[in-house]
Formats: sequence, C-alpha cells, structure tokens
Amino acid sequence: MEQAIELSASDISKVVDTFVQEAGVKDVQVFTCPLQAFACLEAYYEESVGKLRQAVLSPLKLQLLSQEKEGVYPYLGVWGKTLGSSETVKSFGILREKGFHGITVTRPDIFKSYLLQQMESIAMYDQVLFIVAKSSKPIPVYFLKEDILAGVQDVADIQSLLPLPCLRSIDDEIVDGKMDWHHLPIKPLAYFQAERIDYSLGRIAHYCGTQPQHFQRFIVLTNYHRYTDLFFQYAQQALQDPDSGYTCWVEPQDRVLGPQELSQSLLQESGIHFQMPAYHLVRPDGNGISLVNIGVGPSNARTITDHLAVLRPHCWLMMGHCAGLRHSQVLGDYVLANGYMRQDHVLDNEMPLNVPIPSLLLIHEVLKQAIGDVCGFDEQAMPRRVRMGTVLSVANRNWELSVKAMETLLVLGRAVAVDMETTTIAVNGLRYRVPYAALLCVSDRPFHGELKLERLAKNFYRQRVRQHFDVGIRAMEMLRHIDPDVLHSPELRGFQDVSFR
Repeated sequence: MEQAIELSASDISKVVDTFVQEAGVKDVQVFTCPLQAFACLEAYYEESVGKLRQAVLSPLKLQLLSQEKEGVYPYLGVWGKTLGSSETVKSFGILREKGFHGITVTRPDIFKSYLLQQMESIAMYDQVLFIVAKSSKPIPVYFLKEDILAGVQDVADIQSLLPLPCLRSIDDEIVDGKMDWHHLPIKPLAYFQAERIDYSLGRIAHYCGTQPQHFQRFIVLTNYHRYTDLFFQYAQQALQDPDSGYTCWVEPQDRVLGPQELSQSLLQESGIHFQMPAYHLVRPDGNGISLVNIGVGPSNARTITDHLAVLRPHCWLMMGHCAGLRHSQVLGDYVLANGYMRQDHVLDNEMPLNVPIPSLLLIHEVLKQAIGDVCGFDEQAMPRRVRMGTVLSVANRNWELSVKAMETLLVLGRAVAVDMETTTIAVNGLRYRVPYAALLCVSDRPFHGELKLERLAKNFYRQRVRQHFDVGIRAMEMLRHIDPDVLHSPELRGFQDVSFR
C-alpha cells in the first residue's frame, strides 16, 4: 500500500531547492500521488509542444522561446526515504538509496503505462515525493511526433533559431555505468534521458516503417521474410478468436487492420521500402507480439536493439538459424545458448570481452517447454534434439572459408553452433537490462559436409521453418503470463542501478 509521508513545509522547500539548483528545473510541482504527478508531466509536455508549434511561425517568437527557456522537456524527480529491507527481492520500482533521483521525460502518450507502473511501485514500497518540473533541455523540433514545420513558408528564415538535437545529450552513459555514481547529487531515475529516447523513437520509425507506439512488449527478431508470412497467418487465426485478446494487425506504413480488414493487407509490398520492417499483433495492454525482420548480421542486430531498448520490452527473442557443429546434431534440431563466444566485435567497446553474459534460466525453461509442446519430444528425444551449449557469433557470413583459423577456438569453447546475431542480442539484452534469449534451429552442418546451398536450404525451409516459428510464438505466449517482476530477473541489474525498470 502507498506510504504516508510527513514532511514540514520547510523540508519540502529544501527538496525543491535541491532539484532547482542541481537539475536546473523551474515551475516545480510536488505530489505524493503518482496519477497526479503523471497528469502534470503530460500537461507540461503538451504545453511545450504547443509553444513550439506557435514559435516556429516567426523568428521573433523563436528568440523569445529560447530566452524564456520554454519549449522544454518535462522533468520527473523523486525524493524518498527507502523502506525496502536488504531482503527485498524486487530489483526495480523501488528505491535502493534514499535521496534525490530524476530524469527528463518525453512522449507520455507512449510511456504512460511504463511510467505509472514504476511510480506506483515506488510509492508502494517507499516514502516519496514526486517532483514534476520544466527542465532546461529544449525539445528538438525534428523529434516531435508532428511536423510542426509543415506550415512554415520559409524554413531558412528560422533554421538557425530552431532547437536541434545535441549529440552530447544522446548517449548511453547511464546504461554503460560511466557516471560518477557516488558523487552525483541527483541519481538518474531511469536508463535514458528524453533526448536519447526521442532519437531512438525516430530511428525505429525510419528502420521499421511503423510508429513506435505500435510495438508490443514481446519482440521476435528474425532474418527471413518466411517468418513474416507465418506471423501473418498466425495473426489471421488469432484475430478471428474473440478470446485471444488480440485486437488488430499493424504492418509497415502504419497500416492498422482489424479482424475484418485483413484481406486488405499489403504484406508482400508494405515492408520493401524499409531496412528492418516490423509487424505487430496488438493487444490493448501492449502485451502482444511484434516481429522485426532485422536482416543478416551483428551490425543490424545491434542497431535495432540499441533503439528498441528505449521501449522497455519484457523480452526480445532471436528466432534464427545456425550451423550445428556436433556429430549428433541433425538438421532441424534446436540450440539454446547457455554460453556466448563473441567474435562479432560490434559491442566490444561498450561491454568488454571479459564481462560474462549469463543465460536466463527462466526463459530457457519456457523455451524447452514450448519445444516439447509443439514438437512432442519425449524424455529421450528432448536431450538429443535440443542442445544446450555455447554459441559462437561471427561478423563474417563466409566464416566457413576461414575454418582452419577458427577450429581451435571452437574446440576450446566447446561450441555447439555458429551464427551471426545471437551473441549480439544477448550482450545488448544484458547491457540494456532487457530479458533475452535465442531459439536457434540447425539449418546446416558445414563440418559434416552439409553446406547451406540451394537444394539443402530449400528442403530445410520446407520441412522445418513452420515448426520453428510455432515454437517461438508458443514461447512468447507463455512468457506473457509470467509476472514482469519475475521475468525481469535481478541477474539483469547491477548492485548500483536506477530505480525504474
């Protein structure tokens, strides 16, 4: 239950003064109720957008906006006395340190559910004040949802006066632990500042062809359009079932189709103009499934997860193919990684190679159960057809041409499979504190003469892809029923971390 907090007017004034002096905020409002605090955040954001909309109509108005420090992101601060004991298992939505915490906020329309859940959780466990204010960070006009420059006759007249993105504000210092935590007067409340979030929201729309608000909290990443076709077939069935909880299908170009409109889908054409097209089977609570065709390689895997992370999903799952390395493996077998060998190198600067990447036991148990449900493997078949082991991820698709150089590494690492994305997905999952896993299907066995060439590939796609897809979707449906407090396990978070999930 929410804790009552007793502070004198003088004490509250001191709290406000600290935020004003250290965070540079103004027009401060103080709340104990999360709903009231969020309503104020919404109002401040809409006020800023409205002022920007009016200001771009003339150079003079833009100058006044800058001088008055308006058109800025709202700021959410929390001051609290922690009530959680050292035995509290909950790893987020609770203050681990008393004192001051804060972050700039954007797009309350997208993040309402997330923000309220975190605020209500903190209010339940701790004695807190919510501080809502206007920050000193201007909202870049190109980050706004609407094109407020569309009605401007000559943008050149105001170009030099427009608030533009600042790269120094678009970073991952909080995520990567590069802040001097112990000497911060105000600790970060969440992993991303508003400008970093807006940058990624724009990138998501650019790469995926759908607006970020359509993304669901369970995200499947794949390399093949075949899985998109299967996802659409699954959506057709789900949307005809009134008890499924799904309400619509969204495809690139923001085409939103209800159960009676699926015949109007442009599935084959809608994604061709986008680098990583995304498709969404939507539930009103946001706990549906999104599928992104990320293409091939660790660079793409890193690019898209760098941006999807700001949406704070409950899980991302790589549904990909791999080369099986063991004599006992056959085409169509499954591999679940419990170890990662990083030869992709796309995240070496952010996550040093000596940082271990754990496997998440809960998600692996769900994946194994989903495999059993879909494939019908008995106790004897399961360990033969589902291999737990180390996966080596490479950046070179033609790694088979360098097999002599890799052979010793594969032997020393006890690798059971080679692919290109699994390790990247896992590393960025740990880095961004997003539950992660990979469901790999053995599509070739290069060391045993079964190379992924045209005939072998066609046979594999015809015989195994449908089952592989069904397992992945079954797993995502099962994960949806797990309490987020359990799914976002403490293993993902550090002993020194932000309060919000």
